[in-house]
Amino acid sequence: MPAGPRLPWIALVALVAACGDNTPALVPATASTTAGSTSTGGEGGPPTSTANPDDGTTDPPVTTAPPTTGGEPGTTGEPGTTGEPGTTGEPTLPGCGDAPPADFVAEPSAPADGAAVPGPSVDLVVTIGGTILADATAKFHLREVHTLTDADDFTIVILPDTQNYTQFPGNFPQYPAQTQWVWDHRNTDNIVAVLHNGDVVQHGNIEEIEWQRADTAMSTLEKTGTKFPDGIPYGIAVGNHDNGASFHDDIPFSTALFNKYFGVDRFEGRAYYGGHYGKKNDNNWILVRAGNLDILMVSLEYRGDLGQDPDVLAWARGVFEEHPHALGIVNSHHIVKANGDFSAEGKQIYDVMKKVDNVQLMTSGHIKEFRARRTDNYMGHRIHSMLADYQDLIVPADDCAGGCGYMRIWRFSPQKNQLKVETYSPSLDKFMTGDKEQFTLTVDLSAATGVFEVVGQTAGHDATLVHTVTDLKPGATYEWYAIVRECGAKVTTPTRTFTVE
Repeated sequence: MPAGPRLPWIALVALVAACGDNTPALVPATASTTAGSTSTGGEGGPPTSTANPDDGTTDPPVTTAPPTTGGEPGTTGEPGTTGEPGTTGEPTLPGCGDAPPADFVAEPSAPADGAAVPGPSVDLVVTIGGTILADATAKFHLREVHTLTDADDFTIVILPDTQNYTQFPGNFPQYPAQTQWVWDHRNTDNIVAVLHNGDVVQHGNIEEIEWQRADTAMSTLEKTGTKFPDGIPYGIAVGNHDNGASFHDDIPFSTALFNKYFGVDRFEGRAYYGGHYGKKNDNNWILVRAGNLDILMVSLEYRGDLGQDPDVLAWARGVFEEHPHALGIVNSHHIVKANGDFSAEGKQIYDVMKKVDNVQLMTSGHIKEFRARRTDNYMGHRIHSMLADYQDLIVPADDCAGGCGYMRIWRFSPQKNQLKVETYSPSLDKFMTGDKEQFTLTVDLSAATGVFEVVGQTAGHDATLVHTVTDLKPGATYEWYAIVRECGAKVTTPTRTFTVE
């Protein structure tokens, strides 16, 4: 196709750089000393579990230093960057005007969806339209589609409120028993992550000894080995007892001690740590890989009567949208009430996430001695939301209190598109039964059939942008899409499939 008008070469270089994909890197440039290793990588990151139980583990150092600063509001977690909600955060470019073009569109045009191509190469073609003020860039993503088996199954462990373990020394052994079980079963159960629902402690800004106990328990997950260079990935949501929003505290909504013990510096440099909102770790996200599936987990701070901050929710939505093919999970302290209704802030979270296609699960605690769940469907998009909290459970026959060590085990089967939820206590070695404690949910895990990788980028001023993919496998099926940017506008094209003859 004849070449269209071009910008001067200096402007073109600036345009291509500014219009590049701003997706945060999964592996930070400098590894944290707490991780015990140096990690490098790119989109998708390394596997986080293995079937080999002998991986030469070592104990981690204890980290209690004050946190360092990170990204500003409006980012997707990249430290030291800023951006406005609803835009790509790109500067104004030569010839672009004052605002992104509202009518910019992009569609995959070849090969046709479901087509058979001769191979071993194929041209991926995107057709663009609307206002084209300067060169557009298209970043092409491709994956080979694999057949799923039982070997693709994986597990995530949910830790409900631990406040009565950290407050009372007699109850405390049940907390490290939970994390030790996770570590001991990391390979046999293919555990890829742990999420703490919040209320780590009882007196968030008063009793530092409680945070020290939590640090001891969670440090077990930070042991390192050949297959786990950053330890077992985990994320923590800030609960009302953690930030002083309960009557037990006298410094409302302060997270000074939370950030002293579980702040940005503790996680920075670990490959799974995606980032945080603002300068503190109160709202944070992690990204892990289970076989061929990326799993993105965002933890949001409890805000109670203040309600969730709209800017934080916009940030969280942006994080999920930057990883459209990852399984999305929201972790926050109070989402579901005892009767199964949404809490006020749970409803705020859902009203944002229901419009984000890849968010399918939300997990919470907060309500003592209750378990509840709900499933909501918005225009075909289904989200399962769950509540589990055992903090006041006392079983004299088992000589236990404070929750008796019960936690949730989420067992995923991508082959069956299923999530089996179990309730188990490592300290008692007992399962709870009943439909509130053991149940199966349908979850779309089709993305586990393969990981999208960036295979190339093309820039141009013409109506089509083309990238040639080579070395395709005969008989293999592939899926692809492109992220197209122009003058601050951004479009993610629909996904298309083709098979190589």
